Amino acid sequence: MHHEPRRGRMNQEHLQRRRIRRRSAAVLAAAGLVDLASAVTPPMRDRLGELLGWVPLVIPQTATAGVALAGLALIMLSRGVRRGQRPAWALALALVFLSAVLHVVKGIDLEEAVILLGAGGYLIRHGAAFDIVPDGPSVRRGLAAGSVAASAAVVAATLAVRVWPGHLQKPTLGRTLIDVSQHLVGTRATPLPGRFSTLVGAALFMLGCGVTAVTGWLLCRPLVDRRRQGKAGLARAREIVAAHGSDTLSYFALRADKQFFFHGETLVAHAVVSGVCLVSPDPIGPAAERAAAWQAFRAYADAMGWPVAVVGANEEWLPIYEQAGMRSRYVGDEAVVDCAGFSLGGGRFKGLRQAVNRVARNGYSVEFFDPARLPPPLRAQLRHIGSTSRRGDAERGFSMTLGRLFDPDDEGLLLAVAFDSEGTPAAFCNFVPASAIDGYSLDVMRRTDAPAPNGVTDFVVVQTIRHLRDNGHRGLALNFATMRAVLAGETGDGLGTRVEQWLLKRMSASMQIESLWYFNAKYDPTWRPRFAVYDGPEQVLPSALAVARAESFTDIPVVGRLFAGDATTSEDSPAASQSPWRSDRRTWPQSP
Repeated sequence: MHHEPRRGRMNQEHLQRRRIRRRSAAVLAAAGLVDLASAVTPPMRDRLGELLGWVPLVIPQTATAGVALAGLALIMLSRGVRRGQRPAWALALALVFLSAVLHVVKGIDLEEAVILLGAGGYLIRHGAAFDIVPDGPSVRRGLAAGSVAASAAVVAATLAVRVWPGHLQKPTLGRTLIDVSQHLVGTRATPLPGRFSTLVGAALFMLGCGVTAVTGWLLCRPLVDRRRQGKAGLARAREIVAAHGSDTLSYFALRADKQFFFHGETLVAHAVVSGVCLVSPDPIGPAAERAAAWQAFRAYADAMGWPVAVVGANEEWLPIYEQAGMRSRYVGDEAVVDCAGFSLGGGRFKGLRQAVNRVARNGYSVEFFDPARLPPPLRAQLRHIGSTSRRGDAERGFSMTLGRLFDPDDEGLLLAVAFDSEGTPAAFCNFVPASAIDGYSLDVMRRTDAPAPNGVTDFVVVQTIRHLRDNGHRGLALNFATMRAVLAGETGDGLGTRVEQWLLKRMSASMQIESLWYFNAKYDPTWRPRFAVYDGPEQVLPSALAVARAESFTDIPVVGRLFAGDATTSEDSPAASQSPWRSDRRTWPQSP
């Protein structure tokens, strides 16, 4: 217990550091916008007239171009400042003070200069919060890309000026190179020769802005974890999942595209996508280690310059995330069936009962296998079904699918296969262990393209529930229903809720949101809420885009893979021909 005060102080220090970085990035972006706005605004005539009494016109013109480039660079550098990168902070500080000087030189714009000096003072005051070294390979690529692009632009423009007809007097090659280079950064001291000199000069300056933006973006990329996980790390992760997996999503931590962070006996599975560290599932380990493990992981992520988002978070983890300064948003419910209490009796289950009986009358049966030890002929048949029924060449998903089938290293999985009357596989479901419910969790579902009675997938699910009940298991986690509580009217009846309901119902026309809820409801499940957790309002869009990319774009996680239907699913629900359940399940390192 004597570690708690120290742990609390460390947590507050990390929170304060993240707040400073976030505010500094906002200040820097605002300063960049001030630069850009000032650069495109004509100077005050009286001030410019006074200035031109001391310097030639080319000086204010050059300063204006410099302000524009500096503003663009500051906006790009705010990304690195948000990540706490020391070089981005130092370069931004230099540009802020340079911009202040340029504002005076371009038109005695004292107001803008004061704003920039204030931004510089804020950065100096909080300089200790910026101690992250940027990713070396990204810096080298950024510098190389900027150098190559700028050199190519100068060479191309120089050649164009040299060979363009109509010049009364061609300048020397050296003079042309100097003039073109000046125009690339917005200096117009010497006009380019030729009838299209104005157009070429403007194009060069725009190209210079583009090179600045791209170079700044690459320079401020976060650190990349290039460690190889290794067999030892994977073996340790498997041991922790087996010993402490307390969630229906725990087994999905073992996806091959996830990295492992270990703290004591706790595992944090994560992947960095588009600069955002996506964590899924919630950390796995002893309950007593939760707060310390998450604090250690956040310190590690902060040191790498990663914003963090948790995909499909369990409600019991929210206090720990919120204590770390993160925010949460309800995104839907997971459906968990009580196998012991499940029955097809009564009018409520009439549709499901009829579908199951219809498939059984057609001679279908379900058999159960260990997917790691399948007979080779059956494995080949099921792989063929899987490859023809899913969209694309690879298993999609991140948070709620394992991403592989029939791997001999995956122990304890359950495979349910439906055979037709001739013994040919017609559909299968793969389930992973879920000790939290003393049962299993749905990984993927596949069905053959060949004609089959409507309700084959219902038949497989119902037979699996019966099989688990007969073997003493308690629960089966099925699918994810996006924003179910909102659609069901359980979140209130205010204006905001009504707007959400209207939007969700409108979206259901193409994404079957309501249909997925109705499909899950057929099994009378217990609904377990899931949440998206993110660092702050400014990270909502980057986190959402990172999640979308992790789930292969068309399969947005946590929202039930709603952007791609699957015509292979046959249910009694309104989405029988294109269920958002799809064939995949569903969606949203060592301690330093």
